[in-house]
Amino acid sequence: MTLITPGDDEARADELMLSVEDSLGELRHQIKDLTKKIDAGEEVKATDVKATLKDLPSTLATFLKLEVQLAEIRRTRSQVAQGGYALDLDFAKAEVRCALGRLRSCCGAGEISG
Repeated sequence: MTLITPGDDEARADELMLSVEDSLGELRHQIKDLTKKIDAGEEVKATDVKATLKDLPSTLATFLKLEVQLAEIRRTRSQVAQGGYALDLDFAKAEVRCALGRLRSCCGAGEISG
């Protein structure tokens, strides 16, 4: 029987979220550096700006996707039985069916109608 612990998925999502937050922080720092250069009157190449901003849409999309997943995990967790655990009943049912099938074939009982 499989024991479902939502904490595992939540920890993984939190870890990924921190990684994306770090990426956004680095990107913000790079944009701030470019802004300082522009404000100081330094010449900034368009290719530098494009290179800095090229990953912004995908990073933001990833961040938003993870935020939705984390909210779903937490919502699911709030519905799990007290103590933070739940049983995977579909998996348990499949295991019982397999065990009964082995018993039927072992004892020569044949098929059982449904």
